[in-house]
Amino acid sequence: MKRFRFRLEAVRTLREVAERGQREAFGAAQQRLATAEAAVQAAATARRELFDRVAGTRSGVFRPSEQTAGLEALRQAAQQEASAEKIRQEAASAREKARETWLEARRALQIIERLEEKARAEHREAADKAEQSLLDELASIGAARATPSSFGAS
Repeated sequence: MKRFRFRLEAVRTLREVAERGQREAFGAAQQRLATAEAAVQAAATARRELFDRVAGTRSGVFRPSEQTAGLEALRQAAQQEASAEKIRQEAASAREKARETWLEARRALQIIERLEEKARAEHREAADKAEQSLLDELASIGAARATPSSFGAS
């Protein structure tokens, strides 16, 4: 019997490469999301610390210039936090898009893998049938040799 050869080997290779690339893109998108989430956390922490500092100055002597500067710093910190949150949301949507693309590439690869498994099973079944046929033929040849021939007996 001939050795198994999958006809769609080149297609499988291309889909493996595409799936690997999409998986790496998903990993990179996930990393960007983690970085963006860390930036949101840092901005929120910075804003809370600044708020506590500004609130702490209210308990002492009221200085309008310090109060104005503190409120302006709080406004900027809130803007930075909002900007970081917007970047996080964009990174989350990019990650979901990359995830969907990766899953689509994975499904395409799995289709080819199932076709290969099916082709291997069919090849194995054909090889088993050919082997059994050969064994049956050898058994019938052996049986024919073992029985005395009626031609030579007179």
